[in-house]
Amino acid sequence: MQKSNGGNYTVKSGDTLSTIAASKGLDWKTLYNQNAGVVGGNPDLIFPGQVLSV
Repeated sequence: MQKSNGGNYTVKSGDTLSTIAASKGLDWKTLYNQNAGVVGGNPDLIFPGQVLSV
């Protein structure tokens, strides 16, 4: 399930990795693995303003 369209996504209030991944046609684990350096060790803890590679 890797259908990323490339580019970046800026996290907004209320976002989760699951909702961002679903909107981009990705699995949340794939999105997390691509952005572990930005997100850190807890995939449930993302912050508005973080820029994720999609």
